[in-house]
Amino acid sequence: MSQSLLTTAPNRTALTIKSPRQASAVAGFTLIELMIAITLGLLLLLGLITLFGATSKTNRVQDGMAQLQENGRYAMSRMNADLRMVGHQTLNISGFVSTNFDSTVTPNGVVNPTIAADVYVATIKFPDFDKNGLSAPSTATGWSANWPASTAWPLSQRYFLQGYECSVGTCTPALPTGTTNDLPTAGLAATKRIKTADVLTLRYINAPGWSLIQNELTETTSGAGNSCAGDSLATLTLTPATGSPASNFVTGDLAMLVVGSRAEIFQVNVSGTAPSATLTPSGLIAGTSLPCFTTSPAGTDAVLYNFSRDFLTVTYSLKLDTDPNDSTRLIPALVRRQSTIASAASATPAAGTDQELVQGVEQMDFLYGVERMVNPATPPATPQPRDSAVSYMTGDLISGQSSYNNCPPEPHQYTDQMPAGTAEPECLWRATRSIEAHILVDSVNNMYDLSPADMAYQYPYGYSGTDQRQTPAPPTAAPASGLAPGNMMRREFVSMISIRNYNP
Repeated sequence: MSQSLLTTAPNRTALTIKSPRQASAVAGFTLIELMIAITLGLLLLLGLITLFGATSKTNRVQDGMAQLQENGRYAMSRMNADLRMVGHQTLNISGFVSTNFDSTVTPNGVVNPTIAADVYVATIKFPDFDKNGLSAPSTATGWSANWPASTAWPLSQRYFLQGYECSVGTCTPALPTGTTNDLPTAGLAATKRIKTADVLTLRYINAPGWSLIQNELTETTSGAGNSCAGDSLATLTLTPATGSPASNFVTGDLAMLVVGSRAEIFQVNVSGTAPSATLTPSGLIAGTSLPCFTTSPAGTDAVLYNFSRDFLTVTYSLKLDTDPNDSTRLIPALVRRQSTIASAASATPAAGTDQELVQGVEQMDFLYGVERMVNPATPPATPQPRDSAVSYMTGDLISGQSSYNNCPPEPHQYTDQMPAGTAEPECLWRATRSIEAHILVDSVNNMYDLSPADMAYQYPYGYSGTDQRQTPAPPTAAPASGLAPGNMMRREFVSMISIRNYNP
């Protein structure tokens, strides 16, 4: 019985008593151990934060530099595309043997062709020029005698390029005023023009035109037959070939017809149904008739352009925008303005279209490679050969030093009608062979963790309002433009562009 009771008795929990040494073996960390662990953790966290901060700063600097480089390259590529086109009108004579009816021979036996288009209207209304328009040379524009009446006048290459030196706050020569395309005045407010940045205007034909070789042009003359001898152009029928643009002429537009090394600009009345059109010369200078073109010699091509709509005027300048995130801050921007010539039916040219190409361009300067005469002399009774050399000049120097002695020989279209020794105003502009463009580009946004080394830069041209090559003031100094320096990276971009349509 006792054995049975022992077997069925409930289990009892055994009581174990541990010694002090065993209790301490399973206790937590000591205070000193916790302090050491926390210190090591803080040091590791501090290292990670420092590494993260340095990496973030490097990324911001690299992103800012990448944006700066992209903005600078894009600005230069857009300007270069226009600058290479300066003066393009297909009327280029290099390597061309002139057979024009009015070609003359120089004393050294070289054929002197017509290198400027003959204008058969009284006025061409350039969008950025004198509000009265460009007309035949006269005493009002510096010539020594008025252009003969009842005579077509040449559109000089001088009017295809015009620079303005603006490094001292005002521009030389002065910017045109009183037109629908006046540039903003200089100042330190939104929409104002940056006072120390140069301005450049250029012109060129920007269209394929319609070609005789493609059987797109047909003329009728004032006389019978197709010899053109003694005849004038009566009508010109334009029938675009497959793939060519439709006619965009309307009555009152100016047309430009180029035949070999001869070109003529005239107003037209338009009839017919698009895409074709019949153009009748109109509004000619009193006493003139429009010479017809001939297909002799074989292979000579005639090309027609809508001069009112396809002859572009492009102007580059810098203006100020308001920072959308800070109304007290101004951001500089490169602006390209594109305009066209007004038709005779329009009283004034239409306002040009402004395109903001890129922000961050805070300075712009131009140097011009000019083929000027190096042995000036009083013009003799018989013209003599003269030597020339290319000099790099600013816009104010070109305007100020344009004279008969400094400019290349005048085309015979001028010398045939004007007294010996006279030169058209600012004639050195037609002697410009290349353009050196400088721009200073910043990273647009302030970056407050930049170091002095990050902000270091050089802009040797025009930084202090002069044209002397020099090291600029430190980035903390106020720029010559008057803009706040900010905490930004800056770099200079330089490009040399050869004018492929050079044709003095």
